[in-house]
Amino acid sequence: MSQKVYDQLIHSHRGLQNGAIRDVLLPAILGSETNGISYWIGKDLARAFPVATTDELIMLTRQLGLANLTLRKSDNNQRIYLLAGPIVAERIAEKHEQTSFQLEAGFLAMETEFQVGASAEAEVVGRRRTSVEVLVQFDPVDPNHPGESAEFIHLAGDQIDPQE
Repeated sequence: MSQKVYDQLIHSHRGLQNGAIRDVLLPAILGSETNGISYWIGKDLARAFPVATTDELIMLTRQLGLANLTLRKSDNNQRIYLLAGPIVAERIAEKHEQTSFQLEAGFLAMETEFQVGASAEAEVVGRRRTSVEVLVQFDPVDPNHPGESAEFIHLAGDQIDPQE
């Protein structure tokens, strides 16, 4: 790890440990497959912490230190989320267009599958200096073929916000 990377992470909202794992170790291990595998890691993260509602998803995303999440739009077959906050802004500022948000996209896709009971896929559709927009599209709900089921977790009340 270079001095520059160390200095950025030690003073960042992500912290040295989280930043090193996410932005140094995973890319070193996964190489050119980082984006694709990160998407599936995000889905697995959602399987570990499934939540029943959008409000809980917003809280969990914040508690995991991924972003401040906002649901911008929702209809019968899609949701548009905005990822923002200091962590997102820092990650974009450091690597600009190379910063991957595939882990977050996979996470949002799987959480949506649990909540709507239908298969879902997500992609980053917008990127600004301090935020990222993620489109989650899902199939119409088919009662004969429900999506993957989950036993939803119960979140602890307001915890210390890692992004403040």
